[in-house]
Amino acid sequence: MPWKWWLPSSPADPAFKHPVSIRRRASGPPFCLRSLQALRLASSLCGERVLIEDVISISTLMICTFLSTVVVGIFMLQVWLTDRRHAAAGYWCLSMWVGSACTLFFALRPMGFPLLTVGLGNALAAFGYSFMWAGFRVFDRRPVYLSVVLAGPILWSLAYLFSPYVAGDVNARIVVISVIISVYSVWMAWDIWRGRKGERLPTRTLSAVFFFSHGIVYSMRIPLAIITPAEMGHGTAYSAWFAIFSLELFAHTILAAVAMLVLIKERGEALYREASRTDALTGIANRGSFFEDTRAHLEDRNEGTLMIFDLDRFKAINDTHGHVAGDAVLKHFAARISASLEEGMLFCRFGGEEFALFAPLHDMTQAEQFAERLRQEVAALNILSEGREIGVSVSIGLADVATFGADFDRLHSAADGALYAAKEAGRNRVMRAAPAAVLAGFAERLCRPPVHSAGVAAAG
Repeated sequence: MPWKWWLPSSPADPAFKHPVSIRRRASGPPFCLRSLQALRLASSLCGERVLIEDVISISTLMICTFLSTVVVGIFMLQVWLTDRRHAAAGYWCLSMWVGSACTLFFALRPMGFPLLTVGLGNALAAFGYSFMWAGFRVFDRRPVYLSVVLAGPILWSLAYLFSPYVAGDVNARIVVISVIISVYSVWMAWDIWRGRKGERLPTRTLSAVFFFSHGIVYSMRIPLAIITPAEMGHGTAYSAWFAIFSLELFAHTILAAVAMLVLIKERGEALYREASRTDALTGIANRGSFFEDTRAHLEDRNEGTLMIFDLDRFKAINDTHGHVAGDAVLKHFAARISASLEEGMLFCRFGGEEFALFAPLHDMTQAEQFAERLRQEVAALNILSEGREIGVSVSIGLADVATFGADFDRLHSAADGALYAAKEAGRNRVMRAAPAAVLAGFAERLCRPPVHSAGVAAAG
């Protein structure tokens, strides 16, 4: 004899019964309690009046969204107050707090006051997304247009206040606000994606995909509101798809906040990393980053020429015109050389008045011609400091990979020897390193007697 279970098909309609037969196994008891619960849930979902919102409470989701956006807004405010350079955090903080007020109004819809809970609530939702859009524009150093920030909220307000059809039909309201939010989301995704060209943050691509998918998913509410309209109940829409989209909106809020915070963190790390590789005075690469990048190139390709620059009589410039004038000379020199660099070239400040340039695609002949052009451009510089004109010249030593090999230390020693020869020959000239000259210079340095300080001599 089969087991009979009378299960309610809907929590909202306990009087409705649906028989389910469960046959006893030939040699055992009926199914376990877990299987019975699964069958009850399946029977409930098959009922005529049961919807997904019987499992997912829309009001509860709104309250959870409200709490999460408040917390994220506090963190964003802290980030902005700590470092005002993160202007995007200010916009995102405003977006989160506006979103908090919006979800609070949504959660209060069963209490009535549609002008506030529906009209103002959706206007705030549009403002939340427009401020988020503005934050991503600022993050990527793009202009923020007030007309775009206000477009969504104004479009919603006009539709709600001056269209009785939109004000009185929940599905029409769903269509209008879905269009606004989808457009802002897709636009944000496009701006984030475009930013990869200037700044390749690790999370950027994932964030662009996330916002784009949210815009596409949220736009699906439009055909659903037309094909399978939601019903009104307790001041809000009730439909299986409406509850699912409310859950997606809650997940989106959390993930959007995480994406914003991670992007700010990655931007900060990138700035610190760049600062560690940059000369503070001239803004070009420093010695450490130049060594690292040049050695990496030499490991892959055994070609190129190293150039070492030294400004002539720079100590006299400092002594005569002061260190402020000396700093101005260094900045103008670095800017002049940087403006003349070709693709793939590496340029850095070694320290003091000494600079280095690696031309990966130039052999010795090409590099010598290029260095001579740079020398002439530097000689033509007229630098003014406190009304006085300062003349500048530079000596340049060259060493190529074809002659001295791909070992950076050997290449640097050869170029440095050529620079020393240019200084000895009268300055303001370009000299190329020759193997014989390098060996002769090395032998000369070996033959020189060591120079001891007075303290060391006394101790010996």
